[in-house]
Amino acid sequence: MPNFAFFSLRVLAKDFISNFADANGEAKYMNILQDLANHKSRAVKIDFEDLLNYKDLDEEFFRRVTKNTRRYIGIFAAATDEVMPASTEPFPDDERDILMTQRSEDATENPDGSDPQQKMPAEIKRY
Repeated sequence: MPNFAFFSLRVLAKDFISNFADANGEAKYMNILQDLANHKSRAVKIDFEDLLNYKDLDEEFFRRVTKNTRRYIGIFAAATDEVMPASTEPFPDDERDILMTQRSEDATENPDGSDPQQKMPAEIKRY
């Protein structure tokens, strides 16, 4: 049951991130994610007012987010990973990019014998 609850909450979070529009009609959080993908920013800050005002979320969801923020950080992080756009701007590889590329290549060369400790955590892939 907890996996179902996590899944349904992640779907709500993903819908919010994908579809929330600011006062100008811009996809606010998708623009923030694009900046993140382009290495122009390092964090996504969810505004509680946006959550409260989003048409497809009820006040109960907002209440749960404010009462158990630590859990919902993980839920929104997982949702963010699912809707993260590809980078649209070239940027020089830094140490993190080189490490991610190397680990991805290692995983494709040896998919069965790869050490799970060597996998790149999602938290690092976000930036």
